Amino acid sequence: MATGNSSFTKLITTTLQNLPAEVFDAVSTNNALLYMLQKKGNLKIVSGGRSFTHPIFYKPNTSFKSYAKTDTIDTPLMDDITRAEYPIKIVAGSIVISLLEEAMNAGNKEKLIDLVDETVTRAKISMAEVMGDQVFGDGAGDNDIDGLKFLIHTAPSGQTNVGGIDASATGNEYWRNQIGTTADFSSSSTTSLGKMSALVAAATFGRQGPRLVATTKTLYSEYEAMLTSNIRYVTTELADAGFLHLAYQTMPVVFDDNCPSGGMYFIDTDNLWLQVLARGNMELTEMQPSHDQLMRVALLYIFGNLTTGSRRTNAYHPWN
Repeated sequence: MATGNSSFTKLITTTLQNLPAEVFDAVSTNNALLYMLQKKGNLKIVSGGRSFTHPIFYKPNTSFKSYAKTDTIDTPLMDDITRAEYPIKIVAGSIVISLLEEAMNAGNKEKLIDLVDETVTRAKISMAEVMGDQVFGDGAGDNDIDGLKFLIHTAPSGQTNVGGIDASATGNEYWRNQIGTTADFSSSSTTSLGKMSALVAAATFGRQGPRLVATTKTLYSEYEAMLTSNIRYVTTELADAGFLHLAYQTMPVVFDDNCPSGGMYFIDTDNLWLQVLARGNMELTEMQPSHDQLMRVALLYIFGNLTTGSRRTNAYHPWN
């Protein structure tokens, strides 16, 4: 029998309230996945709490079926909603300014670039690079974000710790992402594209399913070569944002330097959120003088995690 997260019954799930808003920061503009999440309103600011949660409707109301005119209609008290619960992770770094260099950079004639502003800008770029790597990671480190390699796993039936729900348990098949069979892009394009099509179909339930395909530069190029005479370039908001991409069915296909090698991720961006605490959204502390050096130091940080409430509408296809 299907079970949800025991910490979140129907009452608790529907009573807990967050006040999300879109996150606008330097991170999303450097990663096609995060950019798509922002466009869909799935970069979410959470007002507070000890963890991030994602609502899940995990089983239908069993009272709905056909009845005879004199039958008694079932009235079960359904506990059909739960939440996946994800820990809050920290990504942070420091910004250090030398007092001597700051003094040398102070003159109107001598200052070609504002040292402080430039240092902060480079820190935000560094943060964006780390976040880009983290969202594709496997969450192996205790402090790492639960990235795609963890949420869209190569062996989902063996996972017991995603969002507090045991995907290995009988009845919890709904909490497993889809997996394609191994194929080789060097084989006929008909075979490869056919396997991709079967995987997308397995991950599609009504209107819900993959909305974005992410892969490596190598596989992106091989996929492009497979299309040759029937190649399709897509002009969408991704193109407007400067992200090079192709198309597969109705989905944009993008490459990312941070994407793990060996396969393609078929991502349901409607059910994937980057959640961030309101007081931890690219926050920058005040510059403080060092106690033992002629330096000023500030900290830049994010309190967040990548979460999903629908693993079955995501998929991974391995390629040799």
